[in-house]
Amino acid sequence: MVDILHGSKAAEQYGRNPRRRRKLGLGMLLRRFTGVDEKILASVPQERSRYTSLGGVVVSTALIAGASMLGALTLLSQASPLYLLPVAVLWGLIIANVDRFLITSLHGDNDGWSRWGNVLIRLALAVVIGVFIAEPLTLKIFQERLDRQILVERDQAISLTESRYKQCNPLNGPAPSGVDCTSYRLDGGDQALAVEGNMTQRQGSLDAAEARLAADIAEHGRLEKLRDQECYGKDTDQTTGIPGDGPECKIRKNALNTFLANHDIPQQQADVAKLRTQLGLLAADRAGAEKERAATLSKKIAEHVEEKKRAYTDIGLLDRWEALGTVAGQNGMVNFAHWLLRIIFVLLDCMPIISKMLNGKTEYDRLLAQELRAGSACHEAELNFTTRQTTGEYEIRLREEERRLKAERGRIDRDQRVDEASRDDEIDRLARTFMAAMPTQR
Repeated sequence: MVDILHGSKAAEQYGRNPRRRRKLGLGMLLRRFTGVDEKILASVPQERSRYTSLGGVVVSTALIAGASMLGALTLLSQASPLYLLPVAVLWGLIIANVDRFLITSLHGDNDGWSRWGNVLIRLALAVVIGVFIAEPLTLKIFQERLDRQILVERDQAISLTESRYKQCNPLNGPAPSGVDCTSYRLDGGDQALAVEGNMTQRQGSLDAAEARLAADIAEHGRLEKLRDQECYGKDTDQTTGIPGDGPECKIRKNALNTFLANHDIPQQQADVAKLRTQLGLLAADRAGAEKERAATLSKKIAEHVEEKKRAYTDIGLLDRWEALGTVAGQNGMVNFAHWLLRIIFVLLDCMPIISKMLNGKTEYDRLLAQELRAGSACHEAELNFTTRQTTGEYEIRLREEERRLKAERGRIDRDQRVDEASRDDEIDRLARTFMAAMPTQR
């Protein structure tokens, strides 16, 4: 069938010259990436250059995809590129196979909306693959600039973390209001808080004792002044103005003595001095506790900052991807270059499909459609022949089986009739024997 469709030249090339058929040149190798049938293409050798060029486009796209994957792998891993090369080659072959499938699916003379629907779907797939190829290469091209941006952002994040820890854990006093310290609270120990509580209590006691002492001193002075004024005869609103140890003078002396008996001012002064001494000792203890708390908080803050730095040891692919968006937003030239590279790589990946569509329907497509229709017709005819042959054989076997069954039934009928005749003869013989024996019995 192929020889009839392709002509004598194709038959001679592919049927009668196996050595030439086995020879694989660069052009044939490139055309294999387009999925063309060399037997059909032999009938239209003028189109070999077109499909060779199309195969070169597919190979170029696959090489770019492999280089993109190698760049992405070097960004993800610190291993030698020699160890990563097989993965990149495998990815390039996958892309080449996908493009080969896309081109092969457009071969033939399909027309109408179904063809354009397939084209749009395959272009969308090519665009997705192109973007996936373009991004790693873009990240590799701008790697140095992106790494600098990432380091700057990480330094800022570390400084912000350290500043927030210091704000939320002040050495003296509470944390400032308006600052979210949910995840930044640190435990600096309870000793300073306990000392602070004791100092607050002792300070309250000291303030109360000092207030009582001041009131008693003031009252003592007032009573002593009234006594002197009364006894020395000073005329005021509260004295009689009569000097001497009279009744009023004695009353003033008794009031003063009673007050001094009920209010031990020297003891109060001693208590106040004692409280002041204790408060001074607590202040020294608080200073030591705050110093220890400050050292503990400083150590914990340094540990958290160091942990933050360790988390930023490596720069990953996602980090560079995020930094690319930041740099592109800050620098118009980087944004332009980013989109330019993305468009170029997308167009390169779409180029096999675009090239196939620009070529339109070729003579190879027409011959391929004829080949498919002829193959379909031959297959249908062969299927009909096989079906008829198989059903014919079953019909013959069925008829033979019916004849065999009919002969078997005839044989069984004959045997049955013979058996019945034998039984009748045996019955007649027994009857005769019985009848012959009857007179003898009488």
